[in-house]
Amino acid sequence: MGKIIYLTGAPATGKSTLTEGLAELSSRITVFTYSKELARVISNRVGPISQADMREKSARLITREDVGLVDKELVQIASRFRQTDGYLVIDSHPVTIESFGFRVTPFSKALLQNLAPDVIVCLYADATTLASRITATPEGRPLPPANELDRHVGLQCEIASLYAFETGASLYYLDASKPRFEVLENFVQVSRITISDRSS
Repeated sequence: MGKIIYLTGAPATGKSTLTEGLAELSSRITVFTYSKELARVISNRVGPISQADMREKSARLITREDVGLVDKELVQIASRFRQTDGYLVIDSHPVTIESFGFRVTPFSKALLQNLAPDVIVCLYADATTLASRITATPEGRPLPPANELDRHVGLQCEIASLYAFETGASLYYLDASKPRFEVLENFVQVSRITISDRSS
């Protein structure tokens, strides 16, 4: 039976870097990158857009209906995946910084119950680390003040806690300010991923 792992964390905590590393570890690991799927859905509605466009425009561009379409696809994928012997890693962050403050677009209780993640992992890092990463590779991400970066991390951690409470999934918070290889090793350990066919 396939295992479902929900990965979250504020922007610049290194989710994309982590999932890129995971994809290289084993062909049994499949990554569902929520933002990429959302960009595809929005592109079908308004024309070609990038993830950088989404980060920059965010709530001015993304509708609840767009999110609903991706949610529906995710549930279908997870249901099929349960019939395999692999690992589905869902890379998502429902909290975004907007011009007016913060926006949270969480999974519904019904969707969480359908996904039934086995493990939830939330990456966190201090504001200095996040600011440094955003400055180095902005990719459409705004650079908020330190207190907002800290608040963003806190809100994302709270959502992870709520998801764990609703689903009964094991929950881990990983320090994403550590070296990349260490974050990857820690993720594999807490997710109990068995690597049996390393890529060459």
